[in-house]
Amino acid sequence: MSTSHLDQLFSRRHFVIGSSALAAAALSGGLWGCTSRESLGSTGAAISPEQNVADIVLYNGHVQTMVSEGDVASAVAIMGNKIVYVGDGSGIDAFVGDSTRTIDLGGKFVSPGFMDGHIHAPGSWYTSLYEIDLTGLTTNEEYLEAIRAFVEAHPDEEAYTGTPFMLNAYQLPDGSNPGPLKEDLDAICPDKPMLISDVSYHSAWVNSKALELAGVTADTPDPDGGLFYRNEKGEPSGCVSDAAKEMIAAIMPNTMTNDKLEEAMYQFMEEANSYGVTGLTNITEGGLDVIDMYHKLEDGGNLTLRMRVVPTMNASRTYEEVLSAIKGYNASATDMITSNTVKIFYDGVTESGTAVMLQPYLESAGLGAHWCGTPVWSQEDFTRLVRDFDAEGVQVHVHAIGDGAVHGTLDAYEEARAANGERDARHTMTHVCAITDEDIQRMADLEVVGALQFLWMYGDALCDLERAYIGDERALAMYPVKEMHEAGVTISGASDAPVTPFVVLDEIEVGVTRNSPFPEEENTDMTRWPEQGLTAYQMLEAYTKNVAYQNFMEDAVGTVEVGKFADLVVLDANILEVDPKEISSAKVVYTISDGRIVYEG
Repeated sequence: MSTSHLDQLFSRRHFVIGSSALAAAALSGGLWGCTSRESLGSTGAAISPEQNVADIVLYNGHVQTMVSEGDVASAVAIMGNKIVYVGDGSGIDAFVGDSTRTIDLGGKFVSPGFMDGHIHAPGSWYTSLYEIDLTGLTTNEEYLEAIRAFVEAHPDEEAYTGTPFMLNAYQLPDGSNPGPLKEDLDAICPDKPMLISDVSYHSAWVNSKALELAGVTADTPDPDGGLFYRNEKGEPSGCVSDAAKEMIAAIMPNTMTNDKLEEAMYQFMEEANSYGVTGLTNITEGGLDVIDMYHKLEDGGNLTLRMRVVPTMNASRTYEEVLSAIKGYNASATDMITSNTVKIFYDGVTESGTAVMLQPYLESAGLGAHWCGTPVWSQEDFTRLVRDFDAEGVQVHVHAIGDGAVHGTLDAYEEARAANGERDARHTMTHVCAITDEDIQRMADLEVVGALQFLWMYGDALCDLERAYIGDERALAMYPVKEMHEAGVTISGASDAPVTPFVVLDEIEVGVTRNSPFPEEENTDMTRWPEQGLTAYQMLEAYTKNVAYQNFMEDAVGTVEVGKFADLVVLDANILEVDPKEISSAKVVYTISDGRIVYEG
């Protein structure tokens, strides 16, 4: 179709006829149920013009359908929230009517909307609106100045929370890391509890009042799966990690309400859409009733992210409570909101010494000569949880960072399969920072999905901490992604935001180059095992169709095909053909969520 003809059609009066009924027919194998590329044009042309009007037509573009690497089209038609045509320009005419918004892409790149396989929404937006925000600060002095300013501006709060500080600020030349001190917070607020999380959310900086209210003294032992940093006298010094952090968090007043989360979600969705993100595996913040807030957003027509809502099984909740919540989520599932997944922690993080390793941490890290970390749950209890959730048909999504945690998680998945029989479980491990060759193959054989954070895979500040805790050789051998891919592991892309940003184009670039994606750094040598880089197409798969697969939504999203939901992103450059260092420079031009243009760049 010529541009002039499209312009003439677009200038006519607006009308819509029968879109909902036609979309339903498409899904049932009716009007546009045929997925053969060759037949699409004739199928469309056979329908009367009044029935065939699309709401949005994209043409004259490079449409990477993700069905396969060579499957490329030039035009897409959207009616309601469904894709009704994928093909070349000659077949698009029949879908353009008075009501159609036509967009000449001018060669721009179209792919399925980006998805994030492990993220915590609304993340840092909640902090920026309601808590102490240390974003962008790097020194103890800067942290204290911001904390003091917040406390002075909010004198009536009954407790103070915030994030994110960096443990790098406290690293000593000998390799040890004492962390931040309670006395610094005591000088600002001695009479109310304070808990400031680090960038990973696994460690926290607390004051003496918080330790007192939690009943923590010099005689309190480190809990399994956690550590109290201690001073020369053996007293808790003010930094706590993982299970120890949870002991403090348990006494903090719960001020996170659904109303506050909703306000933060509007900001989060706007940002996510600007990055081309249309779907999430949302490891939810808030209580088990947070699903009500998401349905409220959807009912108001304000939800612009298709998501799988995932509650966390932790020590403050019983198995029965979490299973009941998941069943309730499933009963209220919609096209935009699904569930049937639970997250469980196996271990902590390397930079706090709480990731479970098969070999000990360095003695210089100050954790002892034979410290390998301890799991959050005993192996028996963890395996029981995995087996019981699996028996109920629930997908289990495990946080496993150390190679010991990965090994223990795979043992539990094996036992669940032996006890309950094989099924299409798509159990997932997220992070998988360290893994043995044998467990790479076991992961593939058990069909476990790996939800990986590619922005962690270059020589950044956290890499420096990992090197300090486990040594250069082991730290630089983390994230063997290419080996995992070649073994047959399905790899989905994830950010773990707010731990690290969720700018997908940055993540895709790192996955290819294993170097920093940031302009001021990408020409420096911050590479980390570059031989493990994937191709740009493999990375695009990770952030589209593979997350859809992880979330049991491959029949609905993840590829650009007739009958699927219209979740798309338009970029100003073909990221599969540019110099890999230019991938992060591509701009999002349009983001389309559920058939709606929710972002225009």
